Amino acid sequence: MNYKLFEHDKAKKFFKKHEKNKKLLLRINKEYKNILKNPFNSAYKELNSVKCPKCHRARVGNYRIIFYISERKGFIEIIDIIPRKDDYKLF
Repeated sequence: MNYKLFEHDKAKKFFKKHEKNKKLLLRINKEYKNILKNPFNSAYKELNSVKCPKCHRARVGNYRIIFYISERKGFIEIIDIIPRKDDYKLF
């Protein structure tokens, strides 16, 4: 199934904040493509969260991409990109 990718404002804000770090942004864009190809990859772990029980996370260096897969509607929502040290406090 082909999925469409949507970014929340928090993910867009991350890109604006880190626009000088081109290497990081390229790595994140590459991971976006990998997520679109196979969102159910075993490397993308599910979060154990009350707020977002169906969310997954993808590892990109010291950052984590938090995303939600909607199979019915055929889209993937990028909820946020967070530093690893934040311990998923918002989720």
